[in-house]
Amino acid sequence: HAVAQKRPNAWGFYDMHGNVWEWCLDWYQDQLPGGSVTDYRGPEAGAGRVGRGGGWCHGARLCRSAYREGGAAEGRWGGLGLRLALAPVA
Repeated sequence: HAVAQKRPNAWGFYDMHGNVWEWCLDWYQDQLPGGSVTDYRGPEAGAGRVGRGGGWCHGARLCRSAYREGGAAEGRWGGLGLRLALAPVA
């Protein structure tokens, strides 16, 4: 479908699911802290970065923002990308 044909998420972003895995700055760890966590950043260092949300080459089960995997920080492939967000300049 064309861009922005569905409702935006709570931050005003459109089309957040199912395009490519989102490569994140966070270092990967197997176990996340329990309970309610807001904007968890992960450990200070590690062997791999977090990839979130699945992509065009995966099934629906993996295409959700809460799904995460770890991968080499220098890894590259066609299903991995990042999201740039700009704030308006006043």
